[in-house]
Amino acid sequence: MPSRRRRRDRRRRLDHPMPRPSVVPERPKRGEVLKRAAFEERMARTRRTRTFVGMVGFVPLAAALFPVGPLADVPREIWLGIWAAIFGTFLGLTVRMWRERRAFRRTGAVPS
Repeated sequence: MPSRRRRRDRRRRLDHPMPRPSVVPERPKRGEVLKRAAFEERMARTRRTRTFVGMVGFVPLAAALFPVGPLADVPREIWLGIWAAIFGTFLGLTVRMWRERRAFRRTGAVPS
């Protein structure tokens, strides 16, 4: 039985590690690429909408704080109510983006 090696010879030595096979990264599947593209497009559209809503929200806030001309005839409470509705929309879009991003990371799919 000279072809058999002793146990200590079969063990991997730390000073001579066994070569690891080269790992080739897998290409993502077409379905995953399409899901990612649709998700990115949806997030960009929501981001643009949120930015626009955020800019529009400054109009009633400025009208409530600095009444000028015919805008001064509208009571301050109405301007603040309009601003609160717009700000709520802004926060809602922000929370929606956050939840969709988390859902996509977790499962790769976004609930509709």
